[in-house]
Amino acid sequence: MTRWVLVLVGLVLIAANGFFVAVEFSLLAARRGRIEQWVEDGRMGAVSALAGMRSLNVQLAACQLGITAMSLMLGWIVEPVLGGAIEGLLHESALPEGASAVIGLAIALTLLSFVHMVAGEMVPKSVALASPEATLVALAPIHRAVTLLLRPVVWALNGLGVLGTRLLRIEPADELTQAHTPEELGAMLDEAAAGGQLDATEAGRLSGALSFRRLSVADVMAAADDLVTVPATASIAEAEDLLARSGHSRVLVTDDGGVVGFLHVKDLLAHQELESDDLLPAGVVRVALRVAPGESLPDVLFKMRRARRHVAVVQRSPDGADGPAEILGLVTMEDLLEAIVGDIRDESDRVGSREGTVGDVSAANGSGPMTGSDT
Repeated sequence: MTRWVLVLVGLVLIAANGFFVAVEFSLLAARRGRIEQWVEDGRMGAVSALAGMRSLNVQLAACQLGITAMSLMLGWIVEPVLGGAIEGLLHESALPEGASAVIGLAIALTLLSFVHMVAGEMVPKSVALASPEATLVALAPIHRAVTLLLRPVVWALNGLGVLGTRLLRIEPADELTQAHTPEELGAMLDEAAAGGQLDATEAGRLSGALSFRRLSVADVMAAADDLVTVPATASIAEAEDLLARSGHSRVLVTDDGGVVGFLHVKDLLAHQELESDDLLPAGVVRVALRVAPGESLPDVLFKMRRARRHVAVVQRSPDGADGPAEILGLVTMEDLLEAIVGDIRDESDRVGSREGTVGDVSAANGSGPMTGSDT
């Protein structure tokens, strides 16, 4: 009867060992954001789980104390009983008495270690890693009570561990850092896409959003040679003809090689009193927002929103104090959006390209760097 009681005690010790192992791995693997959400939802055990994650060193010290104590007690209590039982079976064989004791001990240690590793270590570890948040929420209240019960020992062990860590010139952390760099998030997106958790479109959009801050205007702008322009000396008829042929809602207005602003089709429509032969009045030319090629896309997006402009002229300032700025190209709100979501096709996009002129008016009709509308 005593042997069966000791076997039962051994099973309890293995289960207790598994409990501490499961808590340890779930503390390390659980996502804090989900636990915090469960706290807001009032889920039972979530408060204890979150408290444990906020005092990680102490909780892990309690886990390690529990695992070590259970393992030692298992070897101390169960091994002699199991070894004695095996030795009794071996006595009936032809083995010498001394050999039976040694072999019985070896077999007992092997069996006990196997059961302990599988049932007390590997199974609870796998359960905790498969569902870390659910495991932590279920076990945290009990573990927190055990930690409070053994508080003096746990705090002493944790203090010694912290001291040893600082001797190595490493500052211990009470909480896991779960913030990720954009590069790490990009790698996580790749893994999610490869695992089928995200389709190609979703992965592309999220990847574009992450890379958006690293891109500059030069990466997305339309080159100056591809722009649709009209000279400030053009007539109303020439400007209307260019807008109609280009398919764009606005074109750049140039003067002596420099950009003075841009012309929006709705501004022409608002001045029906103008005659076809009239020159473009200064009042219909809108001031252009100007940006440098090295500016980041988030900064340009902020400037566009603040200025209520959907286009910006890209220019390089002269090396000296005097002289005109060099016009490099144009960037639009659509270019910024395409950096995130990919190619955006609209009614002004055309297949192929063609160039034409109307008097002094030049047009380069292509992918539509002047599409959209400003308010």
